[in-house]
Amino acid sequence: MNSGLNDMLAEYVTPNKQALIDQVLSERTRHLTIVLEDIYHAQNASAVMRSCDCFGIQDLYITQRLHDYEVNPNVVRGASNWITLNKYERSEQSTQECFKDLRDKNYRIVGTTPSEEVASIHELDLTKKTAIVFGTELGGLTDYARSEVDELVHIPMYGFTESFNISVSAALILQEFVKRVKNSEVVWQLTEKEKEELKFEWYSRIVKRSDLHIKNYLKERS
Repeated sequence: MNSGLNDMLAEYVTPNKQALIDQVLSERTRHLTIVLEDIYHAQNASAVMRSCDCFGIQDLYITQRLHDYEVNPNVVRGASNWITLNKYERSEQSTQECFKDLRDKNYRIVGTTPSEEVASIHELDLTKKTAIVFGTELGGLTDYARSEVDELVHIPMYGFTESFNISVSAALILQEFVKRVKNSEVVWQLTEKEKEELKFEWYSRIVKRSDLHIKNYLKERS
């Protein structure tokens, strides 16, 4: 990543916007990530993406087995511009491919379930990089996901209803986990290289005709 490109693009970004981007990058993390397994309700999928952005989660993983992933622009509110979406093609192996990639990146994979027979979210060890997997509203995690996750956790509940809506569950878990990680000694921040790469991506998105500016910049230095 050529830092000169970011300096060049910064000339077309207001100082206030530059400061906001730097602030957001300082709070971003890949220590935690979210996986949505075959979620087909656009409103729920969009709400989870929005929560990821709000809580500083950079990566969202999407598997597609029986359904295509779609977002609702009225719910996502532009969060898709700032989140790195890792979407797996629709196939029977979609979740398998996702889990393989997560393990290659040294993630511990944790599934969510309403069952009180497993550990509470308050008991989960977050010292390792953690990917939290959510299944569909109706069926929960697939059999494959249940058998392959490293651990299952539940959100304690005290009413008659069996479970929270997926988007609510994701928001509650992220609030709990992000707070705990940031109050720990875990190095949860992005590396400087990751920050520079994301800054380039974001600057390129918000600067008009950024492709032309980049082309001219590279031509002048070739």
